[in-house]
Amino acid sequence: MQELKKGSISELQRYIANKIKERGFDDEGLEDRLLLLVEEMGELVKATRKDRGMYLEEDKDNKHELGEEITDVINLLFAVGIELGLDIEKEFLLKEAKN
Repeated sequence: MQELKKGSISELQRYIANKIKERGFDDEGLEDRLLLLVEEMGELVKATRKDRGMYLEEDKDNKHELGEEITDVINLLFAVGIELGLDIEKEFLLKEAKN
């Protein structure tokens, strides 16, 4: 079984925190980030439906790409964790130990 390289999640968390500041989103509160996360989850579901050939409304813009939507969800999930002051790597490893 492959082990997670220590520091890799923390490095990603620092990177995303810096990008949040760089892009001017550091004034967003928890509620803003949670709403955006839910919105991005919806876009991911829509992109997955498109990828799987499921019904989509034809008059809607369905140009969502799975990879982009996954990345948006990851970014916003980290943004929520950052806003909550969590050490995401620590929490991930604690949960993995329980699993």
